[in-house]
Amino acid sequence: MAILVTGGAGYIGSHTVVELLNAGKEVVVLDNLCNSSPKSLERVKQITGKEAKFYEGDILDRALLQKIFAENEISSVIHFAGLKAVGESVQKPTRILHEQCRWHPCINSRNEKSRCLELCI
Repeated sequence: MAILVTGGAGYIGSHTVVELLNAGKEVVVLDNLCNSSPKSLERVKQITGKEAKFYEGDILDRALLQKIFAENEISSVIHFAGLKAVGESVQKPTRILHEQCRWHPCINSRNEKSRCLELCI
């Protein structure tokens, strides 16, 4: 069983991935890299000697989420994906709201169709 870490290439997400891998967990990362870099996942591998499975894409991409859940036995989701800049949230508040509000129905839809997921925020 794997843990899906959204935003796993970001600062907090990558540190969480390190701890999960060091604890012997299987980790799947989903990140669109708009606020992060694939280099952080390279550093995770250097630190742990282990590699997380990586999908580049957005949490709002329902087809990608379905693919991730179909290809992996996901037992839990740790959700760190999001836009972080205060300036951007003031300039584009509907983008921030849209991203945060649309995430949960994707997970809820998956719950209704399949096994129960433990959502850790």
